[in-house]
Amino acid sequence: MKKFSALAILALLAFTSCKNGEKTPDEQTQTETVTDSTGTEDASTSVPTGDNSQNSLDWTGVYSGTVPCADCPGIEIELQINDNNTYSLSEHYLEKQETANMNTGSFTWDDTGSIITLDQNGMGRKFKVQENSIKVLAPDGTAIEGEQKEKYSLKKVG
Repeated sequence: MKKFSALAILALLAFTSCKNGEKTPDEQTQTETVTDSTGTEDASTSVPTGDNSQNSLDWTGVYSGTVPCADCPGIEIELQINDNNTYSLSEHYLEKQETANMNTGSFTWDDTGSIITLDQNGMGRKFKVQENSIKVLAPDGTAIEGEQKEKYSLKKVG
């Protein structure tokens, strides 16, 4: 009986020790070397390898919509995001401006690969990339809540 107990414990240890190094697809990451504009390599960054907006959606293109405005009928927004992580942003405050404000620059993806943050030219605005749409987020990166939360979405138009 003691031999059987010892064998059972050994088998249990063998099975559990084999599983320690495995990671689920969501936990796996790959390392990417970043090269700055001077051609020197920078610190490597961790890029998620599981399915996310960055690697599984056709996110490049033009997104457009009108979002709520506190002191005007709305803000017409057109955001073009490119596969080289650059953007072009146009914002027109309805009944307040004759021409739209235009900004261009670069954006970065967050660690989850689902939220982009515009550079200083875009005032650090955050957007959640979804299938054929982009959700305008609060400055802290959380979803906008309230009665009009559905109106903070830009549809892919091109």
